[in-house]
Amino acid sequence: MRKMIPSALTLANLLLGFLAVVFTFKGEPEAAVLLIVAGLICDFFDGYCARRLDAVSALGRELDSLADLVTFGIAPALLIYASSLHEVRVLGAACCIVYVCCCALRLARFNVSQSSLAGFVGMPTPLAAVLALILTDLAGPAPLAAFCLLGIAVLMVSRLNFPAFKKAKPEPAEDC
Repeated sequence: MRKMIPSALTLANLLLGFLAVVFTFKGEPEAAVLLIVAGLICDFFDGYCARRLDAVSALGRELDSLADLVTFGIAPALLIYASSLHEVRVLGAACCIVYVCCCALRLARFNVSQSSLAGFVGMPTPLAAVLALILTDLAGPAPLAAFCLLGIAVLMVSRLNFPAFKKAKPEPAEDC
């Protein structure tokens, strides 16, 4: 039963990302942002609990990446498009597509070759989502916001090293 906790948190992350998309379509961007942040919290705790409960698995890693693609890739891209990038239709849509594709590539690359490393190669998707939401909001004109989003997308697939603060494996515990 304890081993189901990480998967439940991962599925909560996925659900929160989906709901962020729904609230984006309903024209409630503040709620969508809060749902993405809640997904971020679930994403942190699913990995933490998996390590604490000695429940790390290949299935869990794949499920986590699928949830992250929705919550930190698709949901922020749609929200950013709906809130500002729709003003530069083709450029805005293209930048959002590139962002989502880079997010998917980043997650796939992590699962294939980086899950055992002490840090990250390329910007982690949760950080990319937070920066995308902040920078595109602060950037001002839609063309500048579009290029900020492109820059973040490139950082996800870059070869730059980013530290991982949750990689240390603690001793297994009774509960989380």
